Amino acid sequence: MSSSFEYYLTVPAGAIDVLGHVNNVVYLDWVQIAASKHWNHATKEYFKDSDQNAERIGIEKMAWVVMNHYIEYKTPAMEGDEIVVTTTVKNISGATSERHTQIRKKGEDKILVTAVTNWCLLKMPDARPMRVPQEIIALF
Repeated sequence: MSSSFEYYLTVPAGAIDVLGHVNNVVYLDWVQIAASKHWNHATKEYFKDSDQNAERIGIEKMAWVVMNHYIEYKTPAMEGDEIVVTTTVKNISGATSERHTQIRKKGEDKILVTAVTNWCLLKMPDARPMRVPQEIIALF
């Protein structure tokens, strides 16, 4: 498991709080968006018979829910900054996975935010924990 996924964005005005920098909740949203985008990218062939226009493909068969987030804010981002969000699944065990995410300014090594999120996979539609299939593990 070492496959990383990146996505890019430019900080919009709506992400800025009263202190003039990106609000902490916005960073958390970017962490979750990265996880969803990575899932869609990695599993598009596995779920080729699913609705590929869904926000999260395969949702009718399995869904991830957050158990907890640990997020560390290091340096603020400002409106107009170009941002890179990089996420990697570090561990999958049973029904759970641990995902690490870094947010930094594009073209810079300086980290703005790090996050570790623990997820639980649910079998849908009954929403009960399920062991992560080996075929899914192999994709990450």
